[in-house]
Amino acid sequence: MKILVIQLRQLGDILLTTPVLRELKRNMPGCHVTFLSHQMGKLILDDCPYIDDYFTYGTDWTLRQEVSLAATLRARKFDYAFDFMNNPRSALYALGSLARERVAFRSARWWCYNQWVPRHGPKQYIVREKFRILDSAGIKTNPDQADRLILPWFEKDTAPLMRFVGQHPWASDAPLRIAISPTHRRDVRRWPLERYAALADFLARNWGAFVVWLWGPGEESEIDAVISMCRETTYKAPKTTFRELAALTANVDLFIGNSNGPSHVAVATGTPSLQLHGPTNAWAWCPQTDRHMALQGQNMTIAEIGLARVIAKLESMQPMLMGCANNRRAAGMRVHWVQPPAAVTL
Repeated sequence: MKILVIQLRQLGDILLTTPVLRELKRNMPGCHVTFLSHQMGKLILDDCPYIDDYFTYGTDWTLRQEVSLAATLRARKFDYAFDFMNNPRSALYALGSLARERVAFRSARWWCYNQWVPRHGPKQYIVREKFRILDSAGIKTNPDQADRLILPWFEKDTAPLMRFVGQHPWASDAPLRIAISPTHRRDVRRWPLERYAALADFLARNWGAFVVWLWGPGEESEIDAVISMCRETTYKAPKTTFRELAALTANVDLFIGNSNGPSHVAVATGTPSLQLHGPTNAWAWCPQTDRHMALQGQNMTIAEIGLARVIAKLESMQPMLMGCANNRRAAGMRVHWVQPPAAVTL
């Protein structure tokens, strides 16, 4: 059985598609799975144990390159093409593959497919929503496995973390290690920096937490700004690649942040998390389990989430977090990726 999985971008969306690959291999032993994405997808999909083949496209491609890729896909003679992106480009790739069964959510591009799934099912985590596409094709999925995202990383990816801990020994002895990701490329999805600073001060002062700020390309100045607002000592994470970010996140006890790529990395590493949501639906982008929780701003406005509300949620999570911290200290540094067990859905 030859299967094409299409999720062109973004990094978080590609990561959220990885459980689909595991479900395909679990339900269809021996199937050959090909993934199609933008070139950025390699940051997620390299070393994925559930992919047999991988194709990428470039946003600057010529028409000739696009036609060549479509011809390559068509020559594979896929039995299924599952399009989880469902935009004009992905729809044309699905159609061009001439897969026997082409499946996607219902949209204006319905004519590119021969199976359609209603876009909005019950309010549920986006991975469970993706599973509905497989279910519609008769491939039975396990919704309890939806939060088990796949992002392999290795000992070499711990190098920035090891240097960082060496420079800041308090990180090893602190009762809790907490990573905060206050950035987002869209302003309406950012909780105010001054509240993040006040939250970091509370956690450092009252919980004795070692607080580290996460950042990516183009975000360092924002992190410098929030650190300057803090009255307590907090720390800027080292510059990391995506997998080095995963290694760092795997070795903290709590992630706090906006609905962004690092929030999905926290889920992939099994690190407890609290996501803050404004215009994005918390029920769609957070697994809502005993380890991964979210707060939604009133009227879908993230600034409506008050500091006291965030602290109250964290205090309700504190016993679980202290247990995670104790386990982390007993086990020592995590130096490679292990698929975390499924969490308990609340």
